[in-house]
Amino acid sequence: MKQIHTLFIIALSVLALTSCRDDFDIKTVKAEPRVILYCMPTAGDTTAIQLMRSLPVNQTGQVVPIDGARISYTVNGQPATVIAEGNGRYKAVARQAVGDRIGIEAEADNLPAVSAQTTILAPVPVSDVATKEVTVYSDYWEESENYLQLTASFTDPADTKDYYAVQVKSLLFWRNDDSYGDMPDPDEVIVDTTAAVCTVYTESDPVLRKLNSIDYDFGYDNNDYENFYVFTDDDFNGKTYTLHLNLDRNVAPVGLHYVSPYYYVELYHITPEFYHFVSTIGSIENSDLAKAGLSNITPNVGNVRNGIGMAAGFALAKSKTVQHVYYE
Repeated sequence: MKQIHTLFIIALSVLALTSCRDDFDIKTVKAEPRVILYCMPTAGDTTAIQLMRSLPVNQTGQVVPIDGARISYTVNGQPATVIAEGNGRYKAVARQAVGDRIGIEAEADNLPAVSAQTTILAPVPVSDVATKEVTVYSDYWEESENYLQLTASFTDPADTKDYYAVQVKSLLFWRNDDSYGDMPDPDEVIVDTTAAVCTVYTESDPVLRKLNSIDYDFGYDNNDYENFYVFTDDDFNGKTYTLHLNLDRNVAPVGLHYVSPYYYVELYHITPEFYHFVSTIGSIENSDLAKAGLSNITPNVGNVRNGIGMAAGFALAKSKTVQHVYYE
């Protein structure tokens, strides 16, 4: 189906080129480099800060880290210690809790000073994960697909408008013995400590499913940025909601059965600026029309004044790990 999409885009591009012409010299664009700031504080006692120098569109090269910057980091107006770690990385050391207001200012030589504010959020607990095998019609592939579906529930706070993101991660495993019997006991299993982020197919979840087959025909995808799936509580404010997360069926033989890797769900409670920043990146990444110059690209929405990037709070809740056994 992707090939059909590509041919469709090419055809539209040819039509567009025959109907209009722009004489545009990128060298004439005047833009000054700015500070790129990334900082995502959460409850705890240390916060990472990343500073880089932007590259104007009329120049070639790469963004470079900023060392030697002057940084002010405050928690409810009280200054924190900031430690330079090199390569544009800094660390703010301050105890911060739910509800604290964070302010950050950064200044580097010959660049405009930047500032941003955000808030520390409370985590929203997520339930244990259940698994089942499902067959679901895929708008993307235009046929039924077999998935392993994870379900996990959480209760949304009733008195606020809330923003979320979800990721599914997997952990590989292997047996700690030489036997080949049935399912091993827990002490016979070694689980990898390095997690891999999984692609979620969103057909089964109303709040994650944003597109249908017509959208795909017009060159849009539904893969959120870095498999980080953002959504709001507009459809379930103050209620308990269950996420339906479809995954590829990855299996490995264990004894007389086939099993999945170990999975767990991460539920992020994020600030509005976090949500809008990731949403705009995702809309750019997922639009073939925009990349081809046939529709407008939404400007990147950040909250760094006089600069680029994001300073946005979040809180993370993790489910317990779960493994699915295929009995067929």
